[in-house]
Amino acid sequence: MRFTVMLVKVPLLLSLSHPSVAFAPYSHLVGKSSLLGVKSSSYSITRNSRNLVRNEVTSIPQRSPLSSRWMTTEVDAVSDEITVDDNRYMKLAIEAAARGVGNTYPNPAVGCVLVSSVNDEIIGTGFHPRAGYPHAEVFALFEACGYVESGVESAMAVVENTKQPRMKSDASDILSDVDDLLDRYSSSDSANELFEGKLSGKEVTAYVTLEPCCHYGKTPPCALSLLRAGISRVIIGFRDPNPRVDGGGVLVLENGGVEVKIMSSDKAVAKGRLEVANAAACANTVSAFVKRISPRNSDEAALVDYDKSINGAKRSLLRTVAGRRKKEGAMKEVAWPSSYPSIDVSDESIDLADAIEELPIHHSWLERVDKALWDDELILLRLNSAVQKKKGVKFLGQRIAIELKAHVAQVIGHTCLMYRPGAPPVLDLDPEIDP
Repeated sequence: MRFTVMLVKVPLLLSLSHPSVAFAPYSHLVGKSSLLGVKSSSYSITRNSRNLVRNEVTSIPQRSPLSSRWMTTEVDAVSDEITVDDNRYMKLAIEAAARGVGNTYPNPAVGCVLVSSVNDEIIGTGFHPRAGYPHAEVFALFEACGYVESGVESAMAVVENTKQPRMKSDASDILSDVDDLLDRYSSSDSANELFEGKLSGKEVTAYVTLEPCCHYGKTPPCALSLLRAGISRVIIGFRDPNPRVDGGGVLVLENGGVEVKIMSSDKAVAKGRLEVANAAACANTVSAFVKRISPRNSDEAALVDYDKSINGAKRSLLRTVAGRRKKEGAMKEVAWPSSYPSIDVSDESIDLADAIEELPIHHSWLERVDKALWDDELILLRLNSAVQKKKGVKFLGQRIAIELKAHVAQVIGHTCLMYRPGAPPVLDLDPEIDP
């Protein structure tokens, strides 16, 4: 079984089905997404020849090709009319999102709070616990619509099961309920069946740390579920730069009659320091995800074409940098946990390459490695707990590098030196090797 990830640069609004989140749900290692039919004239969205939002929202304004790293689609939502209460509830959504940090790869961590203005009551809170499970908005809707007692506890059951699979009976019962709801939510018309009109008349505002997704994957788009439930207002902490979303969630909601506001971290635009702080916190929560999915400029794209950009001299320089960091005690290391599955190299009957391909790589560990690469560009992986042969370490290092679009600069014993240029790059390899 081969584990790969494909990133496709597509200059259309709703072209592929995350994260996360953002991305449509994935398995904990690899995700598969379905294509949406997109008409170039009106961008009418279909799935199996059925309208995404039926007649109410059947077209999206044509968007221009990608022209910048982050935001490319113009939308009407701005940060005016952001109130003190809006900032208070967004802070709670940020706190909810933090519960999923480190467990959602390849999706981003997202939080959502639903508030009824009829009596100023929080009626639902959720976060995205893991790729393959519903997004934050849906866990909040599960609570608000009475399907679970607590959206946060339900999502936490997923997180805890990741660490200790079905160890506690109470958490196991909650997880079983979540799995049942996921099965229901995965059907083609589940947004209607589960949420249609459930919150109508309650004047509900949704506070979401990341723009709701607008594409079909394993489950319907979060923007559609919010719309179907009868949400009247949505406050977004950070607009999703993912080319599959990039303003599309905002447009789906606005075309359905929902008021949408996006917080800003720009002091010249924001309505006070609380909004600036909340917008910055929302952006920081998804910083690694944003770097993963944002198109690189031409110079950066050339750097990650390692067959062309990395030669013997540059590999030698990377090893020199690593040696200097080790002496200074500044070399970032990530070790394969001893509690994770490993390869029994004493079994001479196994094919080592095949065994490495089949070895499960936990999504939370991949997220640690991914973050370390964004933070430090050059890191050392200690893989002795996974495999005790240098050849196996090389195979495993290459597999991890492919997953994270990185480069194996050196394998020594049971360690693997891995490099990936940041966005933007920090290590400048060229000047140091010039004559």
